[in-house]
Amino acid sequence: MIFRFISSFSVLFCLTLSFYANAHNKDVNQAQLYFLEQGNYQLVISVDVLHLIKKHQKFSADDLALISNLQQLSLIETKNLLAKIAQSLSNNSVILFKDNDLNTKRLAIKAFSGLTVAALRKKLHPSVTDKTIDITVSGVLPKSVKKVAIKFSDLLGDVYLTVSSPMQTMVLVDNNSDYFSLNETNAISRDLSAYQQKLLNIAEYIYQGFIHIIPQGLDHILFVLALFLLATKTSTLLWQVSVFTLAHTFTLALGIFGVINLPSSVVEPLIALSIAYVAIENIYQQKLSKWRLPIIFIFGLLHGLGFASVLVELGLPESSYVTSLLSFNIGVEFGQITVIILALVATLWCKNKPWYRKHIVIPLSLGISTIALYWFIERIL
Repeated sequence: MIFRFISSFSVLFCLTLSFYANAHNKDVNQAQLYFLEQGNYQLVISVDVLHLIKKHQKFSADDLALISNLQQLSLIETKNLLAKIAQSLSNNSVILFKDNDLNTKRLAIKAFSGLTVAALRKKLHPSVTDKTIDITVSGVLPKSVKKVAIKFSDLLGDVYLTVSSPMQTMVLVDNNSDYFSLNETNAISRDLSAYQQKLLNIAEYIYQGFIHIIPQGLDHILFVLALFLLATKTSTLLWQVSVFTLAHTFTLALGIFGVINLPSSVVEPLIALSIAYVAIENIYQQKLSKWRLPIIFIFGLLHGLGFASVLVELGLPESSYVTSLLSFNIGVEFGQITVIILALVATLWCKNKPWYRKHIVIPLSLGISTIALYWFIERIL
């Protein structure tokens, strides 16, 4: 009995810690590389300045606390902080030129595109939701260079790189991008065959869909777990997950093609509320009600709009629009299946015990509903 209590409490404790996690933490920054006339290039990196400062300062508290600390800095202290971050980015971001030899050159990030201290403080005001800034780097390509690649500083995390749009590639932390081949007019092509490019594109979007669930999609994870907890049979679970998948696939496609466009300020609180509803229903219902599947379908529509907002930010290459959309959705499904498998493995030893509902289902559902209601209030405010 003590062991069951400790096990349940430990899981609840871990869930409670997630109060302070951002359920949609977008670690993937955007960058655009342009090859200009007369052998020039320009790289524009779009980053969330608050998360960049937070990562540089290794600040573990919440965003509001960091904003408060930054607002107390003097003019000189703020300038010094920006200079240190720019220097760190410059020291660890490189562009690689390849012909017969490999020539590596640091990306000279000298400033945040003319970002003033006043503009930074305005950007970091708690009421401002868009804290994105652009970092612009320009340079000249060596005359003999035929291939170009980029490696970004660890501070930027994973970067989604667009090269002379619509060519796109994911640049993972600690990795170079693909090499891009140049001709005499600086036209570019990825240094891969067409078949390899297609496979790489599919893999990139499957990866993005998966990480949007694990580890970035904590709210989607809790929703799937809430569905899992009331499913006493595998068939019951499959019905719920299938209805949820059908619904979010539908609105994901509609959202991407612009048929439905709801602001995240509406969608995100409703997603949190949907999690709370399902978890609370788990406490008072011992089996599926006749309304459970229609309600899950409606909630799936909401979650699909949430997925669509992420995919819109990543962008879809025009040459493989549908393929990329399907690949992202496959990645999402892999993430959901992984959550279910892990939950099955974790509860295999106690699933059929008479105390399973009392000591596992109800406490966990209570924890999930509490977190979701907290998110609902936080996202409204």
